[in-house]
Amino acid sequence: MDQPPRNPKHIRFCVNNPRTLQERQHLLAEGFTCRDCLSNCTQCFETRFLEIDDTFIEGDSYQSICQSANPPHTLPPTPEHDSDSSG
Repeated sequence: MDQPPRNPKHIRFCVNNPRTLQERQHLLAEGFTCRDCLSNCTQCFETRFLEIDDTFIEGDSYQSICQSANPPHTLPPTPEHDSDSSG
């Protein structure tokens, strides 16, 4: 049987927006497109955002952003890591 595409929406993110390499890799693994710059620089450094079907959507997490999309897109949580207490 044919499976539907993992990501039927066109979702892009700025390479500088994910706060960690792990977040960036997770977005790529979900099929999102990484761009050098989406010309949303102020928001890029202040909050997380995605460009979903040519519309910028901001949120506290990529999961909440995907849920805000119409229709919602499910993004599994980023694998946990504790960078503050390592070492």
